[in-house]
Amino acid sequence: MPHADPGSFRDPASHVVLDDGHVVRLLDERGLAGWKALSETAFFTRATADGRLIESKEVAHDEATAAGALEHPRIPFISYPYEWTFSMLKDAALLQLDLLGEALADGITIKDATPFNIQFVAGKPVFIDIGSFEKYSPGEPWIGYRQFTRQFLFPLMLRAWAGLPFQPWLRGQMEGPTARDMKNILSLGKRMRPTTMMHVSLQARMEERMSGAAVRSELKTAGFSADLILANVRKLTKLVSSLEWEGSGEGWVEYESCGHVGRDREAKGAFLETAIGAHGPARVLDLGANDAYFSELATSKGALAVAVDGDEEVLDAVYRRGSNVSIVLGDLTNPSPSQGWAGVERPDLDQRAQPDLVVAYGLIHHLIYTASIPPLSVVEWLASYDCPVVVEFVDPSDAMVAKLTANKTEEELHGGRSRSEFEKIAATRFRTLDTKELGDGVRVLYRLEPL
Repeated sequence: MPHADPGSFRDPASHVVLDDGHVVRLLDERGLAGWKALSETAFFTRATADGRLIESKEVAHDEATAAGALEHPRIPFISYPYEWTFSMLKDAALLQLDLLGEALADGITIKDATPFNIQFVAGKPVFIDIGSFEKYSPGEPWIGYRQFTRQFLFPLMLRAWAGLPFQPWLRGQMEGPTARDMKNILSLGKRMRPTTMMHVSLQARMEERMSGAAVRSELKTAGFSADLILANVRKLTKLVSSLEWEGSGEGWVEYESCGHVGRDREAKGAFLETAIGAHGPARVLDLGANDAYFSELATSKGALAVAVDGDEEVLDAVYRRGSNVSIVLGDLTNPSPSQGWAGVERPDLDQRAQPDLVVAYGLIHHLIYTASIPPLSVVEWLASYDCPVVVEFVDPSDAMVAKLTANKTEEELHGGRSRSEFEKIAATRFRTLDTKELGDGVRVLYRLEPL
């Protein structure tokens, strides 16, 4: 039965329904007019052909209230801006600006400017909200400008100029920081830059003086044109392109120098290949993916791989090298929850992942020792995915465990940490299909199947 996509309801002219694996966009008269205008442009043909704009075709429909309908390919995995790295948000911003500039040349505008209209498919940003396009009316300002600054530009400035992660802000407030917020955060030197004064200081004064509706009215009265919007787009493109984030050089970048990483990689890869061959997963969830080596192994075997890690720097490097895995930046002890209207607009990570195989290499000892998660809770969490799991157990005698527990006493650690205890706990939720000892035997791989 067709059912409405819970994340597509805000635009009355265009909303998405899911029907037996098909993605259908229902349009009212205004939405249909916007589609007709868009579909007749050279811009639409070009942007669809090169993969920047989602494919769309008109289809018949049974919805009495709809004037028209489009069918789109289904996005394999949905992620949200607060799960993206710096370079992902930057490329999404540049895509938004590129599409707007090219559309305006063909008499089309984009009525909003939110990163939630963009998804990453095989490592590339794709604009998916066809309903955002409409015919440009001469004299109208770009009404998406303020949204672009708050959800694209300001978050990128936070990271590049203030060294602050933007993800917690977008997760806590999807509209993003205001110009006034940015004015308070940025240093005096950054605030005095001409571009900052234009996009931050001037906008902050307008926020204080009038409402968003009044700003739009005043801009329209001042007289706008497509040429003025294009000039602003070019300036924003130059500014966004100039924003850089170097990272700290910590995290996995430092950790990968540990001897066991290179020593065990080939054996882990072979163990995972056996698991993929045995279970034939369409979707692999790689928890604690680090540099996505095992995620990419899974994609090489034909699976969709979702790589989850809390280290932005290493995942940003994965993205920049052109990997085709689906990247999720997130803390596994505090993953993205269901959010938005009625708590269903943006489903939590587990609802979106739906794996056929879970990989947890080099992970559970960090959960047990660093995050103080009881071993039983870790096993129950892995079992909650209801699919085979490939997991690495690390004995308390391992050098990394000694490092993780250097400042903890025995009384501060949970029980159930030995290999025999782990196997006993795992047996309450899984049957063991295969095992392999690594190195000197303090690290053991398990392939587990839920009972």
